[in-house]
Amino acid sequence: MNENDKFSAVEKKLISLASPGIHPGLARLSRLLSLAGNPERSFKAVHIVGTNGKGSTAATLASILCKSGYRTAIYTSPHLVSFGERLQVDGTDISPAKWDYFISKIENHIAICDYLRNNRPTYFELITAAAFMIIAEENADIAVIEAGLGGRLDATNILKNVILSIITPIGMDHTEYLGNRISDIAKEKFAVMRAGVQAIFAGGEAEVEDLFFAHSKISKTPAQVLRRLCSYGLNGTSLNGTDFYIETECLHSDYHTPLIGTFQADNSVLAVMAAYVLKYLNKGAFDKIDNSSIHIGVANTRWPGRFELINEDPVLICDGAHNPHGITRLVETIRSIAEGKQVCIVLAMMKDKDIMSALKIFKTLDATVRCTQVPDMERCMPASELFLNANKAGLRTTDMYYDDPVNAINISMSEKSFTVCCGSLYLAGYVKGNSHEIRRI
Repeated sequence: MNENDKFSAVEKKLISLASPGIHPGLARLSRLLSLAGNPERSFKAVHIVGTNGKGSTAATLASILCKSGYRTAIYTSPHLVSFGERLQVDGTDISPAKWDYFISKIENHIAICDYLRNNRPTYFELITAAAFMIIAEENADIAVIEAGLGGRLDATNILKNVILSIITPIGMDHTEYLGNRISDIAKEKFAVMRAGVQAIFAGGEAEVEDLFFAHSKISKTPAQVLRRLCSYGLNGTSLNGTDFYIETECLHSDYHTPLIGTFQADNSVLAVMAAYVLKYLNKGAFDKIDNSSIHIGVANTRWPGRFELINEDPVLICDGAHNPHGITRLVETIRSIAEGKQVCIVLAMMKDKDIMSALKIFKTLDATVRCTQVPDMERCMPASELFLNANKAGLRTTDMYYDDPVNAINISMSEKSFTVCCGSLYLAGYVKGNSHEIRRI
């Protein structure tokens, strides 16, 4: 049995233990972690919430901390191919055997607790509990923890030793759980801020920034918007990565990240400034962070499925952008890198996303759209329905839709198009998991 098969077996156990769906609230997880000895209290954590850029920011900061000599855990979601991707320590995936060991412990805790037998934790709560148990057992110096879809009631907000809160850009997503207005969503995200614990917000609309500072005052949180900490900008982006600069009163430096995209400059700057906050505002606890380790950490960041180059000639990119804010930044990057080239968008989207708004953004790009779907995923909009919506939005589509993304990709690559697969992280995961079927020209 190979690693993927072992992870699949562990995931089946997880699913069998979990209650179906999403049920916001911390009571179930609190009871479970109490039975497990409260591992969430045993390690220092950076908590990252927001709508877009959480994972890239987390990956960059974790790389910086690791290169600075700290034993660093990083917990992210969702996964692309195997759920084992969700937790790493010092850049290495946790083995399926260790996951299985701690999930078996969780199974035993549920079996002896009437409350948990009658109120089963969700899949995300179970995997979060197992991750926290593993991080505690691994004796990590620090853990970089990405929230799931929420903030206030997200399972990760049960952390007890948060030393820094990071809030990435906030946009409209998961409205069925977080609210139908940007202010409602922002309030849910800002609710993770803790008294006396520094918070950094990437910034955004004036209304949202006003809410951020209002909440920081109420929660007695020392808080900053990124642009008040430094000035920064993009030097350039290409298929080799992204170059950017940061300036403060005592710093002027250029950086390179292998992550591709104009938006990756913003995410990387947020991670760099977070590293400096950890260094200077935690009483020497992270004084091994220095300019050199920050540069090396940024330059060695890995974050699959986000404008990831799968093939170079012809170009094939996978990106997980799935909401209007993320797709706007994706289109901005495509326009800057693919200038003068024939662009093809291989698109699949989940039914619960703001599909028409996303499609209208693609209309600003001179591209052909091939509509597809993620096979065997009920939540995904059928390719035939997405095709009708794309035509309704006035996009330039092909004369057919594709049940299998690989077929759409192979045709696009045979035409030497600059091909971008996007619209869902699940699509990115499917393409990466089936990349052996893609015909390199």
